[in-house]
Amino acid sequence: MVWVWLGVFLFTILIEALSQDLIAIWFSLGSLISLVLSAVPNLPWYIELIVFALVSLFVMFLTRPFAKRLLLNATRYTNIDEYVGKRVSVIKEISKYENGEIKINGIIYQACLLEEEYDPIKANEIVEIVTFKGNKVIVRRLG
Repeated sequence: MVWVWLGVFLFTILIEALSQDLIAIWFSLGSLISLVLSAVPNLPWYIELIVFALVSLFVMFLTRPFAKRLLLNATRYTNIDEYVGKRVSVIKEISKYENGEIKINGIIYQACLLEEEYDPIKANEIVEIVTFKGNKVIVRRLG
């Protein structure tokens, strides 16, 4: 059973390395404990299996909420929200079916009209930034 638990350990580590979402790390610890137990002579295989299941579930229920909180707090926030509501000048005409360009702090961005807007906005007009959608700025006409 030593090779089985070593295989389970390596497999769960591989799954965790590929997903990075705290899916299999708990089973890695359970398989390590069962790997150590498999070295005990005359210990039935089902005891190793029960220990694997109990340790894995215990560690998962005990530490997963704490670990998830740590991962969520690692989210990086940007300063993108400070631009919402800001008024900027249109560089290239923006229409319903063709993106235009605006300039924010000296940087040119692609801009789209807000869904409720139908009339094109010509170059040199002032618009208000409503939100961001991917790498495009959603704007609306003032007034």
